Amino acid sequence: MWTIPARRGSRAFTRARLAVASLAALAGGAVPCVAQPAGERPPIVVRLGDGSSVPLRQWSLSYEYFSWPQGGAQTDGTAARREGSELWIGKRIVRLDGATLQIEYDTIERERDVDGETRKVKVPSPRAIKLVAAGKATNLKVEPPHRELMAPDVDKKRMVVARSLDLRGESLTGTKMDFCLLSYSTLVECGEGPEHQVMQVEFP
Repeated sequence: MWTIPARRGSRAFTRARLAVASLAALAGGAVPCVAQPAGERPPIVVRLGDGSSVPLRQWSLSYEYFSWPQGGAQTDGTAARREGSELWIGKRIVRLDGATLQIEYDTIERERDVDGETRKVKVPSPRAIKLVAAGKATNLKVEPPHRELMAPDVDKKRMVVARSLDLRGESLTGTKMDFCLLSYSTLVECGEGPEHQVMQVEFP
């Protein structure tokens, strides 16, 4: 049985190491990134679980997905990304202008190597999202984007699976930053520690 390689905590950086790490595809190459044209966006504010906040400029929502030939092995697949400024939930497009996105976490069990032994430990995982706009709060499903939004140019003969939603941008001093917001796969984990947990994003 073929499996997609796991990505454990690769999107969450501590404040001491905010430079974006290189993303590798299954074959060891760089992950392609398809960007939607966009002008200079006003800065947003990211609030983390440890009580800190980070302003981001030149930001984008980055949807990572994995694709492979239909009927083929996933080892022949590749990882790629599509950038945007809107929240994609299934086939739904949610604009974020003037809104606040809140993320709620739950605790799940994951296997970890502890002192040379594989043990089950409890780690936080995003379980729900809420959008607050114009004084109204709306609960939204954690649902992967439809492939027509996420991977419209991928051949229909290829299988496509969403992996994660990441928030990318720069600090006001120009430091590259990358936060994992949502995981669509058990192979990707977001916000294992308070300094990695994005609790709220404020969009202008």
